[in-house]
Amino acid sequence: MLRVTLILIATVFAFASCKSRLTSEKGLKVRFEIKNFEDRMGECEKQDGACAQIDMVYPIVTDGVASVRQAINDSIYNYLIKVLVFEEHLQPNTQAALSNAAKSFLNDWQTARNESPDNQENNNWEVSVTGEVGLHTPKVVSITLGTYSYAGGAHPNSFVSVKNFNLKTGKTLGWNELITDLGALEKLAEREFKKARELPLDADLIAEGYFWESKFTLPTNFELQKDGIYFWYNPYEAAAYAFGPTDFTISYKDLGELVKKEVIF
Repeated sequence: MLRVTLILIATVFAFASCKSRLTSEKGLKVRFEIKNFEDRMGECEKQDGACAQIDMVYPIVTDGVASVRQAINDSIYNYLIKVLVFEEHLQPNTQAALSNAAKSFLNDWQTARNESPDNQENNNWEVSVTGEVGLHTPKVVSITLGTYSYAGGAHPNSFVSVKNFNLKTGKTLGWNELITDLGALEKLAEREFKKARELPLDADLIAEGYFWESKFTLPTNFELQKDGIYFWYNPYEAAAYAFGPTDFTISYKDLGELVKKEVIF
């Protein structure tokens, strides 16, 4: 699946060099440009050198209604900054703020190296983000950001964030804006979740190690696509890290009247 590729190959950005601009189709309200951001500290040029590095490729709206452009870009920059500073920030969501966050990440690495020079976990820190524009209609646009991050610890983190934007307002769309009956959707999605995990349809998800003694829930990240809705559960969202992510698609045909297609198309 595409999202798995984004996670596993988050440091490969060849597509950006051959396609610097994504041109909107006639009649659509926004235009995107692919941006590249890189920063490094340490002996990154050496094969075994200690190094902290940041590589990001992400879409930014360059044309369209000003308020919509601002809202979408704020959301994207906010995400990029948070994967670097790991906390809420007070600065505006701008390219300058992203540069400051990158410097903070690199300086944190240098501090960790100075304080614990023998700690192997501090040899190489990295944040890589690969973003792309998906479905783009006159009403919505979907953007996926795949991230690989390591800043010490037992293992790196790989996760995906999907943002579906309302092109009238620039705000992100949630389940409530798209679904007529969330309870019915949960039942349908739980069945598809079990299929994706190759579990019997009558399996007890909690007993199988999912959702930590809580009930089944819809994922935080989902992507509106041409033929259906793509569901994505990041590691830790539905199960332990070792289980990895869970993903599946439910077609609009199977969703039927549960989905408000007039919001999307």
